[in-house]
Amino acid sequence: MKTLLTYISFFFTCGIINSVCAQNAYIDSLKVELSKDNLSTNNKFDLLNKLIEYSRTSDEYKQADQYINQQIKLAKKEQNQLELVKAYVQRGVSYDNQQLFQKTQKSLDTIQKIVNESNDFIPKAYYKYLLAYHQLNLGDYTKAQKTTLNFISQLEKVSKEYHLKSKTNYILYGIHAVLNDEKSSIIYAEKSLKNAEESKDKNLLVTAYANLGVAQSLKYHKTKDIKDLEKLIDTSKKAVEISQRNPYKVTKYNHAIALLNLSDYQLYLPNQSVSIKEEIKTNCLQIIELCKTIPNAQNVSAGALGILSKLAIDVNQLFLAETYLLKANETLLTQNRKDYYALLSNTTELADLYHQREEFQKAFNFQKKATDYSTELYNQDQAETTKRLEAQFQSERKEVELKNLEAKNKGLKKERILYLFLAILGLTGVFFMFRTYHFRLRYSIGRENQLNAEKQEANIKLKLQHEEQARLQAEQELLTLQQQKLQDEVLVSQLHLEHKNNVLKELKNKIKNDSSINLKQVIREENIFDSDFDSTKFRIQELHPNFFKILNEHSKQKLTPLDLKYCSYIYLGMDTKQIANLLNIEPKSVRMTKYRLKQKFGLTKDEELNIFFHQIIA
Repeated sequence: MKTLLTYISFFFTCGIINSVCAQNAYIDSLKVELSKDNLSTNNKFDLLNKLIEYSRTSDEYKQADQYINQQIKLAKKEQNQLELVKAYVQRGVSYDNQQLFQKTQKSLDTIQKIVNESNDFIPKAYYKYLLAYHQLNLGDYTKAQKTTLNFISQLEKVSKEYHLKSKTNYILYGIHAVLNDEKSSIIYAEKSLKNAEESKDKNLLVTAYANLGVAQSLKYHKTKDIKDLEKLIDTSKKAVEISQRNPYKVTKYNHAIALLNLSDYQLYLPNQSVSIKEEIKTNCLQIIELCKTIPNAQNVSAGALGILSKLAIDVNQLFLAETYLLKANETLLTQNRKDYYALLSNTTELADLYHQREEFQKAFNFQKKATDYSTELYNQDQAETTKRLEAQFQSERKEVELKNLEAKNKGLKKERILYLFLAILGLTGVFFMFRTYHFRLRYSIGRENQLNAEKQEANIKLKLQHEEQARLQAEQELLTLQQQKLQDEVLVSQLHLEHKNNVLKELKNKIKNDSSINLKQVIREENIFDSDFDSTKFRIQELHPNFFKILNEHSKQKLTPLDLKYCSYIYLGMDTKQIANLLNIEPKSVRMTKYRLKQKFGLTKDEELNIFFHQIIA
C-alpha cells in the first residue's frame, strides 16, 4: 500500500510540475503578446483583462494591481471609459477579497464620477455589479439583491458582456445560497454557468461549475436523495475535467478547489468502492502537490489531508490518520492569516482521534487548543463583523448623502420650474410694456442718436484741434532748428572773418618790415585755406547742423564764444601751433585753454579733445 501511495504521489507530482510550467508558459505568452509594438488597442485591453483576472483569482493581488495600473493608464490615454471602469471594478473586487472595504468604497466613488458623465449603460452596469458585490461581502444581502435585480434584466438584453452576466448571476446565487434557498441558488448558478460557457473563459467556467455544485449540495443536504448526490458529483467532475484539459487556462487554485469539492462530495457516497476511495486519495494527493505552488492555500491542502485522515479512520488506520491530521495542523499554522475555522476543525478531529485511542492527555491538549481556536474564531468573527458594520455604515452614510443630493437636485428642479414660470410671466409683462412704451422708446432712440451725432461732431472738432496744434508744434520745432543752423553759420563765418582780419594785419606788418614779401604766394596759401575752411564749414553745417548745440549739451559749464571758437579749430584738426599762429597768441595760451576745456567737458589729462569731439559728433 505504501509503495502504491509513493508511486501515485510521484506520478501526480510530475503532473503538477507540468501543469505549473504550462500555466507559467501561458502567463509568459500573454506578457510577450502584450509587449508587441504592432498590437491593436483592443487586443491590449483583452490581454490586460485576462492577466488581471488570472492574477486576481490566483491571489496574486500585487501582480494584478500592476496590470490594473497599466489598463488605467492605457484607458485614459485612449479615452476609453468602459475599460477604465473595468480596471477600477477589478481593483474594487481585489480590495473586497482582501477585506479592505474602505478602499473598495474609494473605487466605487471613482467609478461613479466616471459613469455620471456618460449615458452608456454598460459602464453603469459594471459599477452596479461592484456595488452589489461589495454589499454581498458586507453581509447586506437585501441591498445586494435589490442592486443586482435593478440592472440584470437590462444586462441580459445586451448581446455580449458574458463575463459580467456570469458574475452578476453569481451574486444572486451567492445571496440565495447564504439564505439556504437551494432552488433559487441553483437557478442563478445555472444561469451563471451558461454565461460562462458563452464567454469561453475556462477559468470562469470552472468557478461556475463549482458554484453550481455548492447550490446542488444544499439541495442534497435537505433531500438526502442519492440521485441529487450523483448529480452533484457529476457537476464537480466536470469542473475537474475542464481544469485537467486546460491546465494553462485554469488557475491552480480553482483546479485544487474543484478536486477538493469532488473528493468531499464523494465521501457522502453510502457504499464507497475501492476505486472511488483510490480516486479520492489520488485527488487529495494532487491537491496537496498543487497547493505547494499556490500562495495562501494552506487551508485547501489541510482540507485534503483531513479527507485522507477520514479514509484512514474508515479502515481503522488510526496512526496514519494521526499523521495526516498532524500534517494538516502543521500546514495550517504556516499560513500568514490563520484560518481559525480550519484549525478548530482540525484540532477537534485530533482530540476525537486521541480520545478514540484512549490517549486522554493528548486528547485534552488538543481539545484545549480547539477551545482556544474557538475563542480566536469568535474574536476574528467579531472583528470582521465590526469591520463590515463600519464599512456598511460608511456605505449607508454615502447613500444618505446621495439621497440628500438627489432630494436637493429635485428641489433645484422645482425651483428651476418656478423660475421658468416667473420668467415666462415676466416676458409676457415685458411684451405688453413694450407695446405701451413703444413710441417713448422710439423717441428715446432718436434722442440718443442725435446726442451721439453731436458727440461724434465734437470729437471730430477736437481731433482737428489736436492735429492743428501738432502742426504748429512741428513748424515751431522746424523754425527752432533753422534758427540754430543760422546761428551755427554765423559763428563759423565769424571764425572765418576773424581769421581773414588776422591775416591782413599780419600781412600789413610784414609789408612794413619787409618789402620783399611774395604777395601772390600769400594769396595762394590763403585761397587753399579758404577752400579747406569752406569744405570744413560745409561738413560741419550739413553733416553736423547741431555741432555747437551738441558741444553745449556735453559741457558741464557754460561755453563762451571763444571756447566754441577753440572747439571748432580743434575739431578741424588744427594743432596748438596752428591755433596760436591763427589767433596770434602764444602756444602756451592755447595749451591753457585746452586744459580749461577738458575741465569743462569732464575729461582727464590724457584724453584728447579732438577724439572726444569726433566721438560725440558722430
